[in-house]
Amino acid sequence: MKILKRIKEISRSQISRERALTATEQISAITHLVNSLEVLANDRNPRNAALVDWNLIKDEYSWAPRHVHDFLGFVSRPGVSRAIHVARAASALSLMIPGTHRHHRAAAGMFLSLTSVITSPRQHFGTDGSDQVAFLVQGVAALARMGEQQPRTVDSCLWFVGLQSSLSYFASGVAKAAGPLWRSGEALPLILRTEAYGDSTAYRLVKKYPAAARAATTGVLLLECGFPVVFLAKGRMTLPVLISAGTFHVINARVMGLSRFVWAFLSTYPAILYITQEDLGSVRYEQ
Repeated sequence: MKILKRIKEISRSQISRERALTATEQISAITHLVNSLEVLANDRNPRNAALVDWNLIKDEYSWAPRHVHDFLGFVSRPGVSRAIHVARAASALSLMIPGTHRHHRAAAGMFLSLTSVITSPRQHFGTDGSDQVAFLVQGVAALARMGEQQPRTVDSCLWFVGLQSSLSYFASGVAKAAGPLWRSGEALPLILRTEAYGDSTAYRLVKKYPAAARAATTGVLLLECGFPVVFLAKGRMTLPVLISAGTFHVINARVMGLSRFVWAFLSTYPAILYITQEDLGSVRYEQ
């Protein structure tokens, strides 16, 4: 009962514009930090050499202009790539320090966003939607910092992040619902038996309890397709939906190994909390 009471109190509290922006960029920075640390660690594994060898990947970018192709080849050199990821890790850590100047936060955020683009070719294999979300959120947060003296600019950026996150959940749910395997509940066991995203313990459980597996599948569909309800009822549904979605990502991190998804999507939650709070409509801007 105390937990439910505390959740109710939190749901009624208000989050300021500055707090929402800072939390968004800080949580997003964790995604970039984890990404770069993973790259630096994996580079030491000889088994991964072929996966990040530019000579084997470059044909995928043969469509690019010559100077772009040459630049991607340069930043994909092992030594250059490591230096970039060390700098990315340092930039991400600097964003976690509260109170730094907005110019620094804007520069660090833009650096993380831009280097996400130029390093992605070398990470052709193993990247997921979390990296795209992190690129988008960090870039928009940097733009908000650049225009921080204009509250409308910051609000527009937070609205963009919140709406984009809601669209991502909704689109994912609709795409799943279009597949007969998801509607029947058969998709979950099939995913859990794969080598890339599977887990032997979880697979045995869903095979042993098929009704629970179907219920979990239906719950995921309802959560993702129904995510836009955060904009209804004056924001009273926001916290329960975000807690449910966050729990979903944590479970996926454990079972499917999608750890960066936790931080990538959690970074959008402060923006969603801000734009759905009840009294946002009463915000006044100084002329």
